[in-house]
Amino acid sequence: MAKNKRGAFNGTRRDRVRSRGIICIALAAAALAALMAACTSGAGGDPKRTAEPAANGQKAKKQLEGYLKNAETFPLSFAYDGKTQHGLGEGFVPNGISQKEENDGTRYEAIFTHEASGAVFRIDSKAYNNFNALEWTVYISNDGGNDTGVFSDILACDLTVTGRDPVLKGINGDLGDMYMPYEVPLSNGGQAKVHKESVSGRPTHGNFPYFNLEYGDGGSFVAYGWPGCWKADFEAVDGTKTPSVRISGGQLSIATRLEPGETIRTPLVAMLNYSGRDEEVNMNLWRRWFIECNIKKDTSGNVIGPAFSWGNVVQGMNTQKLLRTVNSYFAHGVDLDYFWIDAGWYTNAAGATCSWPETGTWQVNTAMFPDKFTQVSDLMHEKGGKTLLWFEPEVVRLDKKAFLRANSDFDESWMLGTAAQGTWLEGQLLDLGNPDLRAWLLGRIFTVLDEGRIDMFRQDFNVDPAPVWKQCDGEGRTGFTENKYVQGYLAFWDAILERYPEMTIDSCASGGGRNDLETMRRSVPLHVSDFWDGNAGGYDERQAVMMSLARWFPFFKLGTSETVDLTEYKLRCCLAGWTVVNVSSISKVTPWDMIAKYEREWRRYASYIYADLYQLTPVSKADNVWRALEYFDPAQDSGTAVCFRAPKCEQEVFTVKLKGLDPNATYIVSDCDGLVSVKATGAELMNSGFEVRLDVAGSSALMFFGRE
Repeated sequence: MAKNKRGAFNGTRRDRVRSRGIICIALAAAALAALMAACTSGAGGDPKRTAEPAANGQKAKKQLEGYLKNAETFPLSFAYDGKTQHGLGEGFVPNGISQKEENDGTRYEAIFTHEASGAVFRIDSKAYNNFNALEWTVYISNDGGNDTGVFSDILACDLTVTGRDPVLKGINGDLGDMYMPYEVPLSNGGQAKVHKESVSGRPTHGNFPYFNLEYGDGGSFVAYGWPGCWKADFEAVDGTKTPSVRISGGQLSIATRLEPGETIRTPLVAMLNYSGRDEEVNMNLWRRWFIECNIKKDTSGNVIGPAFSWGNVVQGMNTQKLLRTVNSYFAHGVDLDYFWIDAGWYTNAAGATCSWPETGTWQVNTAMFPDKFTQVSDLMHEKGGKTLLWFEPEVVRLDKKAFLRANSDFDESWMLGTAAQGTWLEGQLLDLGNPDLRAWLLGRIFTVLDEGRIDMFRQDFNVDPAPVWKQCDGEGRTGFTENKYVQGYLAFWDAILERYPEMTIDSCASGGGRNDLETMRRSVPLHVSDFWDGNAGGYDERQAVMMSLARWFPFFKLGTSETVDLTEYKLRCCLAGWTVVNVSSISKVTPWDMIAKYEREWRRYASYIYADLYQLTPVSKADNVWRALEYFDPAQDSGTAVCFRAPKCEQEVFTVKLKGLDPNATYIVSDCDGLVSVKATGAELMNSGFEVRLDVAGSSALMFFGRE
């Protein structure tokens, strides 16, 4: 088996693979291929039904072309010097529309000149081929020689949809009641409006800018790409014969003039329209669109594959300890796809050892790691795996004067101001909107990645930037610093991906704080929360996230760092596309046989993570319930299901009713522990189901099934 190129994610794991690993690779490759075939259906209704992708694409194309050719209908609104305008009709001069074909759709660029300001409005938009999906972003540029007036109240999306019984559905973001679903009927007689917003500058802490609005005989998914402060409103419209909902959203606060040469942009707005109101079918349609059209792919067109990983803060470690950890896992029959090197590997301003949360120099501490990670990278590459390295490049948490003295090539003006004032995370927020600062940071990062032969870049962000952005806005410039910063952040990541086209970035911001759609198109959201590790409900929350977040994001990480109290139940609570198991490499009580068994099970389970997902129980974080979910690949006619009996659940038996099967086919269902052995028709498995008995609370059953 040929060794993967650096950073490639193509489903193959290693040059040296045991026979069980080869089987798992084949399963993963087959599932992914089947999924991509299923994606082209763009199906609504029965997920096994083949729809007409061209027809779905034509609907999106017609809708988008209608907006562009009849610019007064374009779903954008704004105010200029206090005068509100909807669309780009009156007061605009059209300067042409161009289009180009891409692999998954048609991209359009439309240019308009705003007569009152002289500003150029450029619409970057796209209609997708195999889905009734479209998107747009608007850029406003001052190409003239004088300041414009003030652009304010810019709504990147401002449109109205019509249909009976409108209902808004979604989930919360990280923090608070993290990733739990909500459902709100909208009507003038009941709750007339739902308002969601992010005020911190980290867009998915608290709220989540992904929505499912059902109305009439179908509905629309709406998602915003804005790694900053945003707002979204869904409001029942008065005085309409048929129930209508106004959908609006954009940057939370923007009211700024543009100086010559400046550009602001709106958030990315994406809409996926569907027919029918079967929520499970429509969520799987979203997953298919997200996988095919959003997850970053390598140069061969492959999305990131499942990964089994060690990962931890390396403060206090050294090269020999890292090598010992790698070798210990492999020696005990546990294959690592990634070795995750987190915080604590760099120097302080004096070039000496520092500790988290100190950050800023982005130079390897060669007293700890004299090889600059080449030995661990080479060892992982030899075994068919890869390395991931943590950075937090946007914040300097070192003595400011000492940092500037030690870095003569760094300009103090690149510091925007103090973030997280008075906390243990206090530091200088750097100006990603400045291209010179970006170049300085990229130079440091590229050096570390290249010298260490690192395969994956992980970017963390542990402060709320919004207060600093606000302080930097001058008179008549509300929201401008944020807008410029967001553009710079995206350009920063684009520069990394341009240099390393096979690489996937890991997005982290104190857990799942910055996972908007623009970010997700460049990265994967491995660490979706900082806030369940170590608390009593942590494993219940992991199970809930397996069911709720996976509907929206097919790929993320779950993990555990327990050694002494590790159980099979806790390991199975970490079943996700990326799983981390951090255990002691030297302890005599490390349960290596249990971990090796879990790894084998996980590889088979993970081969289905890009298939269709079904919730077999309600989503709950309670410690006294059963939770169960299913992945089913309709093209392969096979799948997996997992059941959990929570630690305080008194019910010993649970009836599993599978979903999505062919009612006339016969399936065989078995589990990993000899608890389940069933042969039945799809109709029987879906309607009557089968019983799973778990005699002990805090236990689980992991099942696989396929056509006879």
